[in-house]
Amino acid sequence: MSDVEKRWQKILAFVLEGATVKAGPGDSDADLVIRTRDGRTITIQVKWAGEGWPQNVRRAAASLGGRWPENVVLLARSLSPGAIDWLRERGANWADEAGQARIVGPGGLVVIREPAQLPDKQRAPRSFSWSRSAIAIAEGILIREDRPLRVAELAEESDWSTAQAAKVLKAFDGKGWTAKRGASRGIGAHRVLVDADGLLAAWSAAVADAPHTTRIAHRATKDVMALLRSDLVPALGQMAGWAVSGWAGLELAAPFATTTPSLHIYVADTDFAAPLSDAIEKASLREVDEGGRVTFWAADARIFTHSRRVEDVPVVSAPRLFADLSSFGGRGGDAADHVKAELIDPLHLGGSTEEDSADG
Repeated sequence: MSDVEKRWQKILAFVLEGATVKAGPGDSDADLVIRTRDGRTITIQVKWAGEGWPQNVRRAAASLGGRWPENVVLLARSLSPGAIDWLRERGANWADEAGQARIVGPGGLVVIREPAQLPDKQRAPRSFSWSRSAIAIAEGILIREDRPLRVAELAEESDWSTAQAAKVLKAFDGKGWTAKRGASRGIGAHRVLVDADGLLAAWSAAVADAPHTTRIAHRATKDVMALLRSDLVPALGQMAGWAVSGWAGLELAAPFATTTPSLHIYVADTDFAAPLSDAIEKASLREVDEGGRVTFWAADARIFTHSRRVEDVPVVSAPRLFADLSSFGGRGGDAADHVKAELIDPLHLGGSTEEDSADG
């Protein structure tokens, strides 16, 4: 039995208070078999949502369709409030390691232990929040090949203070994404990335949920990539920073989709007013309120230190491309999976645990 299956058993045994939970037989579709105190035997299928952020939950449940099957239970480490709201709307069955649960249906089971009903000692609120520095430093970690993580290096690369980088890394340690190794301090002190998938999932959900300051522009064209290369690249070239993401970033960095329906372009927030207006005019675009083929997002110029040029076009980092595609939903999720497999996973061959491989 894998570690992740043992974790599933532990989660359900805790919320079911006295029921016996065992692995399902190998010749059946059941992941777990529950034997209740009154003698009932109930088989269930599990969807594992890893960290429990909304993005993890949506991806884990993507194959289920509209109506939630009563014998399917979604499990996670600690479901966020947003994830729980999403699950409630769908009448889902779910539980997590914090003791939160709503299981109604399979074999007559009824277990409701929602956050407001849990004793204080069982509640596990998320004390961690994604500050700008945490987002920047996490991106710097995720784009590296596995190697020791040193506070001073990450601070310099992310353009935050050493003290702030140390504070962020301590928080990452607490979430189980990184861990200290070597000496407690001094030249041998460093950290390693121990849960790359967990960090990527939580970070990308935070990036996807963050509000964007947006401008939209349009020009009739059958080929937005030609528009990008022939008109937008020269028009944007004088700015402090810009980079493409979304479908265009996918086509350039890891071709997957058959068509590129629109452009999503990050522009340095310092250039988001008059300089961007000039670029829109130079590229013969017109600004619109909605429905345009080109979306511009304002961004802290720090993110462009992680971009790379592909065919003379700057493209955001692979983790940010993953986050943006994931936020599109639908086939964006498949495209994000492709980016992860092609561009991110090869960097972190030693940074994922067995249980995380079951995410989604």
